[in-house]
Amino acid sequence: YIHRRKPLLVQLCSSKTLIVSSSQKNQNQEPSLRNQTKMYLQCYINEKGEKVYTTKKESPLGLATESAHPARFSPDDKYSRQRVLLKKRFGLLPTQHAPVKY
Repeated sequence: YIHRRKPLLVQLCSSKTLIVSSSQKNQNQEPSLRNQTKMYLQCYINEKGEKVYTTKKESPLGLATESAHPARFSPDDKYSRQRVLLKKRFGLLPTQHAPVKY
């Protein structure tokens, strides 16, 4: 049996507050959250060069937003030590560069 974490349910209330619920211990508790659709966090870069987080698929400029969730990675990466060593040797680590301006 593999234990998988249940996805977060996000509900936007009329008072413009965000409610996040990870799992329900009792099925009879809060039945309105059980049937809600999932919303994934998106982001875009505004005119000032700042990252803005939203749940919409399109920015106010009409451009598509990108996912704000990081890409999945394997914690069982056999060659991460060698990869970091090579990047350090050739000056490719993010800490060896100027900060990124979005």
